[in-house]
Amino acid sequence: MQVVNRISFPPSGEVANLYLQFEQGASLNESATAAIDLTQGGIVSTNSYFNSIYENFYTKYTSLDSLSYQLKLEGDFQISVYRELYEQKGKELIASEKLENCQATDFVQVKLPNLNQGRVYFELECLSDRGIFKEGLIVTEQNSSKEISLAIISCTYKKEEYIKKTVNTIVQDKLLQTKSWKIFVVDNGETLSSEDFPYSRVQLIPNRNVGGSGGFTRGLVEALESDGYTHFLFMDDDIELDSESIYRLFGLYEYAKEEFAVAGSMLDLSKKHILYEAGALYSTNPNTLENQLFTMAPLKHNLDLQDNNVLNRLLVDENVDYGAFWFFAFSRKVVEKIGLPLPFFIKVDDIEFSLRIKKAFGGKIVAFPSIAVWHEPFYLKFPIWDHYYWVRNHLITNSIYKQLEYVKIMALCTQHLIYNLLVFDDKAAEMLVKGFEDYIKGPDLIRCQAPDALHSSILKLNRSFKQSIHPNYSPPKDLVFQQKKASVFRKALGLITLNGHLLPPFLISNESVSIVQDSDYAGLSQPLAKKKVFIYRETEGGHCLIENEIDNWAGIKIFTRWVKVLVKSSVKWSSLVQEWEAAYGEFTSTKFWHQYLKLKERANSDVKASV
Repeated sequence: MQVVNRISFPPSGEVANLYLQFEQGASLNESATAAIDLTQGGIVSTNSYFNSIYENFYTKYTSLDSLSYQLKLEGDFQISVYRELYEQKGKELIASEKLENCQATDFVQVKLPNLNQGRVYFELECLSDRGIFKEGLIVTEQNSSKEISLAIISCTYKKEEYIKKTVNTIVQDKLLQTKSWKIFVVDNGETLSSEDFPYSRVQLIPNRNVGGSGGFTRGLVEALESDGYTHFLFMDDDIELDSESIYRLFGLYEYAKEEFAVAGSMLDLSKKHILYEAGALYSTNPNTLENQLFTMAPLKHNLDLQDNNVLNRLLVDENVDYGAFWFFAFSRKVVEKIGLPLPFFIKVDDIEFSLRIKKAFGGKIVAFPSIAVWHEPFYLKFPIWDHYYWVRNHLITNSIYKQLEYVKIMALCTQHLIYNLLVFDDKAAEMLVKGFEDYIKGPDLIRCQAPDALHSSILKLNRSFKQSIHPNYSPPKDLVFQQKKASVFRKALGLITLNGHLLPPFLISNESVSIVQDSDYAGLSQPLAKKKVFIYRETEGGHCLIENEIDNWAGIKIFTRWVKVLVKSSVKWSSLVQEWEAAYGEFTSTKFWHQYLKLKERANSDVKASV
């Protein structure tokens, strides 16, 4: 018997119904190392996100065609196994069996019909006065087609407690110990020591701050040179992990029919029952699903995993463009064919790497249901400095994939720039212009400028602008937002003067105005000749308030630089795109990354330190 995956028990009551459903007479006994206590008539069910069997994913991507449940029980039980299909109401009973005089020292087995296209789960009813459900496995009699050895690579920067917790979760998983794996912790902040990870299967790699893409690639290079690893898993440091997600990777890859990458889903850490994203589409408007530059559409976005209909919807295997590096697995063959990630520092590195996989292997990126991590949602994050990387790296990516049309790019970026200036968001406007300025420097920007020094300069630039952000903001009940339609003259004057940036300071009143972000232009004209604008932003998780103050000289300088960018880029656009495209092979090579990471210098300094 080969264990494909396990029936996972809830790590806490907060997320219990993502794992198991309890009816009267069944409860989680957390003190008994996660056992389920039942009284007569009590029912526990695996009709849940983490413990359903999503048959169609196994039949499509693996050679598995038959599975069985193995359960450790004490007492008498009735087990009923059901299948549900997407867009079909009701459930079908596919197996039923009475389990009598069960002893918790032995497994009882319930064989399932051949795999189909549905979602399978069981209901276990206690028939005796008392019963215990101690453990559950999903197994197969089929021999695996390949041996898998997994390098788990996590990049961290001054998040010591997060990464320690994640590593401990993996190391303490007893069944996972039967598999071949090793964790490579790449410490970009160099704040950890080997004493923090006293485990033979954990290797700490001190590293200069080369961002997420540099950290993940540093670990990947180390794992490749260690040899023996068939697969690799990139995993963020600040996640909440159930190690069963890693165990399920082994089951998938041991029986895989072909090459595919696995994009782990993201669950909302602040609302743990919500599926935030299961893979995503690139250059796609999330509302209309039409083509749109620099936008992404998360798939299966904001779904409540407590809803049975939602669980059936997960059976739809959507065409995934990319998976984020909070949990992203791929094989050695992938790296041998497409090379290493691009040196993007942060932002878009996971998108570009996924696009390469999709292009090379015919779109095989799988968001396998129940392989997921909890991650802090983006609506709770308000960094502005990352706009620089967002703009620069999107431009580079679109250059490589020949998706850049000069007129469309300039129109889009100019539109965003003017919007930022109209609401006095000089910080975001600066990051946009700086990102574009660095893009038109060409590939020598990456070759010649140290990434940690560049990042320090971006952070310093970010701090030079005034802006206040108030998350979780609740507006006063008497607050009135400007809804009145502006006149044509006012709109024109606001646009021509960038709402006062181009007016002399004595014409700027000491007043403020409140507007709703993304309102129509009538709202955007309201800050005209005012000193401050309060932008009320509604997010998926609540509300926030952004406070901007006009700085005439800063706005004028930013806009002047943008005009220069327009002129300069128009002259060299075609050659610039070709330069970035030509540099792609160099930047994804092992030779480049050895130089970029200064591995030879590090090795020499380590030798000197040990002497």
